[in-house]
Amino acid sequence: MTVDARRTVYIRPDQPVGGSGSGYLIGSRLVLTALHVVHDDGVRATGATVWVGHPRTGTAVHKRSATVLWPGLDADPDTPGVPDVALLRLDQDADAGFTTAVRWGRPKGGTPLAYSGIGIPAFSTRTDGAAQYENLRGELAPLTTAGRRWVLDCGIWPAAAQQKEHPWAGASGAAIFTTTSGHLVGVTVEYGTGMGERRLTAEPVHRLLDDPGFTALLAEHAFPGTRHIADDVTAPVGEGTGVVWPRQFGTVPELATAYQHRDAVDQLATALAAGDTTIQADPTTTAPGDAAAVVTGLGGVGKTQLAVHHIQQVRHASGLPVPNGNVPASATHAVPAVDLLLWITASDAATITAAYAQAAQELGKAGIPVAIGDDVEQVAQGFLTWLQNTHQRWLIVLDDVPNAGTLRELWPPVTPTGRTLITTRNRDAALTEGRRQISVGLFTPDEAVHYLHRRLAGTGIDPSDAELRELADDFGHLPLALAQAASYIRENALTLEEYRTELAEVPLDEALPGIEGLPDRQSHTVTAAWTVSIDHANTLTPAGLARPLLDVLALLDPNNTPADITAATALQEHLQQTRDAEAGTSGRAVSEREVKRALRILHRLHLTDITTDHTLRTHQLLQRTLRETRAPAEINQLGTIAADALLETWPEQEAPVSRHYRAATTVLATHTVLRDPAGDGLRALLFRAGTTLGEAGQAAAARDHYQRLYTTARRLLGPDHSDTLNTHNNLANWRGEAGDPTGAAEALVELLTDSLRIFGPDHPQIFTIRNNLAAWRGKVGDLTGSAAAYAELLTDCLRVLGPDHPDTLATRNNLADGRGKAGDLTGATEAFAELLTDRLRILGPDHPGTLTTRNNLAAWRGKAGDPTGATEAFAELLTDRLRILGPDHPHTLITRNNLAHWRGKAGDPTGAADTYAELLADSLRILGPDHPHTLTTRYQWAVITGENGNPAGAVSSLQKLVEDEVRIYGSRDHTEVLSTLTELERWQVILEGEGNT
Repeated sequence: MTVDARRTVYIRPDQPVGGSGSGYLIGSRLVLTALHVVHDDGVRATGATVWVGHPRTGTAVHKRSATVLWPGLDADPDTPGVPDVALLRLDQDADAGFTTAVRWGRPKGGTPLAYSGIGIPAFSTRTDGAAQYENLRGELAPLTTAGRRWVLDCGIWPAAAQQKEHPWAGASGAAIFTTTSGHLVGVTVEYGTGMGERRLTAEPVHRLLDDPGFTALLAEHAFPGTRHIADDVTAPVGEGTGVVWPRQFGTVPELATAYQHRDAVDQLATALAAGDTTIQADPTTTAPGDAAAVVTGLGGVGKTQLAVHHIQQVRHASGLPVPNGNVPASATHAVPAVDLLLWITASDAATITAAYAQAAQELGKAGIPVAIGDDVEQVAQGFLTWLQNTHQRWLIVLDDVPNAGTLRELWPPVTPTGRTLITTRNRDAALTEGRRQISVGLFTPDEAVHYLHRRLAGTGIDPSDAELRELADDFGHLPLALAQAASYIRENALTLEEYRTELAEVPLDEALPGIEGLPDRQSHTVTAAWTVSIDHANTLTPAGLARPLLDVLALLDPNNTPADITAATALQEHLQQTRDAEAGTSGRAVSEREVKRALRILHRLHLTDITTDHTLRTHQLLQRTLRETRAPAEINQLGTIAADALLETWPEQEAPVSRHYRAATTVLATHTVLRDPAGDGLRALLFRAGTTLGEAGQAAAARDHYQRLYTTARRLLGPDHSDTLNTHNNLANWRGEAGDPTGAAEALVELLTDSLRIFGPDHPQIFTIRNNLAAWRGKVGDLTGSAAAYAELLTDCLRVLGPDHPDTLATRNNLADGRGKAGDLTGATEAFAELLTDRLRILGPDHPGTLTTRNNLAAWRGKAGDPTGATEAFAELLTDRLRILGPDHPHTLITRNNLAHWRGKAGDPTGAADTYAELLADSLRILGPDHPHTLTTRYQWAVITGENGNPAGAVSSLQKLVEDEVRIYGSRDHTEVLSTLTELERWQVILEGEGNT
């Protein structure tokens, strides 16, 4: 047999003996170890806790209790002549199904023998206290001067920082096997005092077979077939001094200039170290797993550099030289040494196969029989078989694997002594599932600043952190781009201001070095870094869709484009036309399912990220690269498709996702001219973005949006175009909503003058402007003038449009409302009752206009002194709105709010509070926390809380509401904020009054 990792034992003796040690299972309940593990300083432990197994072998780790079975209490390992060996007996079987008997050996001859064993030395223990197995290996020299013990030359040894008084503590008790013959020849007992930490000593086991007590216990407790004699073992031809470890194949790239340490470095070390973790605080949580670590990320984020950093640490730990003697900073975990390191640039299967075969041939030349034959593929498979069976520790790096298919039949095996590190841009489940995945992202702002400071040192410029942050923002914190930008700045002796100006004025590839000027031996420009991934994405099923989809995404928000645009027929038709044009044939229609699959391809290749909130993120430099490959006419055509896709899928009701549609629209407008080909005006998308922005409670932002749109419309369309006038109208309204009702009224007077000149007095647009002007006169405080303006407008509507026209009915609604606000409550109620009769006749009972009139009539009945009647009317209206609109429609939520309000006014504050609480929960879910309706409900719920006898609760709720309103509306002077502050002051006075009674 050979050393079996599943039979390795980790031992923690009971107090007062401390520390830990290693052991090996030689019977179902019998453990071989060193005596001093359980007997130290003349004290024998009463027992020990042990863990049998190794999670990397795919089997469970079993926790057991153990007692010392041999030797007796009078045996002390510090006494000369007493073998430092012990047998422990477990309280129950290890339950692993082991039956193979050990073969004892006695090293002979003059040639060193290769040995191996598994122990748990303290120097490899992780910082969290969990132990790690170490594959002990090297050469055992039978002709030594160490007296009665064998000398073990070590292929690994503790790092200098960890060479403490007992650097090999914990390895004691590890069973030592000859690598070729598989004989158990000794038990590790101490490090080679006087010979340095590169040597250990082992207690020979063949002498123990002369002890009757030892052999009697073997006969009773060892696995069946265990003999009581030792075979002579000599080194076979080819083994011994001809085998030199460690060995490296493949050239490891250099670490970049001013390399920036990142958290992912420690994550990688942790992931690979976890492959050897066997003992945890709770061993039941230790799961076997593949030791492969898969490093994924967008091209240019530094995946290869992360791997290089780790490999340089491995080289140092293994005794291999590192460039300039500079050892990379240590990670959280001690990086283990290896015997074999293989670095492969894994661009395709042929390259990987050739690298495997070359390694096999080189090992064969050194006397290590790996594989023979002239067929490269057979030799490569022989190398993988050797990896699966060897006790040497190995690490294989497969850099820049394009896809899982590349590694078909070429995956390195899963073994206790092997590890695999893969870097890839591909998130295919076949690559990552069951393996530890480290996703490498962009530089953080602090990392970017730190890197740029170091990279630009010595250039004569001394930029501030703020300037470097701006430069990092320009490049989206992409490490590859920042490295090349810094190189370009150094080469051309530019200041940051000069460079950022150039970056804004010229194409990206002109503001970065060409292929001949790339730093750190880089082989790809930023533009080329994504080309391979994009080309590959476009070949995957459904073929021909990934690239045109990415072209559209390049015009939208890089951070939060809504993923729902995949449902747009405009996008589907564009993808079909592009695919057909490239194929030269007319194919079947592209479905939404295919668009989603193309999107998943982009996600898998890190060209686009699909976030947990179902939005899309595409790096801004990738977007710029794609845009700069298109002519202006192509950009505008793609902009038309993007605009149609946004407008088609924009939710009818305001929802949290609506803000992503607005963000995407804003970015789209910066890259394209959003003209409507049909009417040669502005696209409806722009109006939708501004209006919904205001309806979401951001009146100032809506005002600013329409101000920019008005400027654009005047420039593109002229002052008299209908879209310019509509934009002016919307600008005036949102100016008023943002807190300037006087300015709104003045702007509408100006607009009315221009519109009368262009359209004449009876044009529908004139009626709209007059309606809005009347409304803002009322909000300025001229309630009488507002009502008179509505009355004049109604006369003209009746004359031009007739009594049943929707605009006539709307004007009657506004006139009735104006009469009520002017103080004629009874007149308002009667007017709404008459209007309801006509709307029922003209529109029917379920029309939105009819339902709105019922809402207004109920409200004015309450204001006129009939809160009970208002409550009943709102209850009936709610029933109909639930039936017609459903529970989540904003008008249904408004009706629930009104019902709660009048229920409180009608003498049921408790019922009102319950209704508000339920409404608030639904508003948060449907509209989000920042929607005006949600804020209104919070306001009214706070008020009713105070009216129900809890002024402290009202104060607390209103204080939080003020904070949120200031954040949302941008000022404490906003009308909504002022209203909340007034109510807060009222309840603070009430609360203070209670405190003084």
